[in-house]
Amino acid sequence: MLHRALVRAAAPLHSPTLFRTVASAAGTNDEAILAHVKQRWKQARLAKDAQTATVLGGILTDLQYAGKAKQQANQKPPSIVKMLQKGIKKRTDAAKVFRNATPQPRMDLAEKEEGEIALLQELLPK
Repeated sequence: MLHRALVRAAAPLHSPTLFRTVASAAGTNDEAILAHVKQRWKQARLAKDAQTATVLGGILTDLQYAGKAKQQANQKPPSIVKMLQKGIKKRTDAAKVFRNATPQPRMDLAEKEEGEIALLQELLPK
């Protein structure tokens, strides 16, 4: 009973209708990437791979919120590729800051960010 309530409460976060709207407005390549991201996210959750699930879940959430904002403004939703590139840039900047931190660089956090960058780069089309 509690599990069912939690599933219902979590369902709007990754609404299939919204993702279809975002993907269909962006193009077929984005649809394939979105399907791949969702599949990898599910696999990561089932495998209890917390880092991968968190990164991919964050991308899905970013897409959802960007799609809602554009939908309310009657604009075309953002491209999934652009969202992935934005995530890579954000993580690259964070890794650079962690490496250049004073008085002591945070190599552990920089390596974590670089791992996330590698994951996002795998999702980009070749």
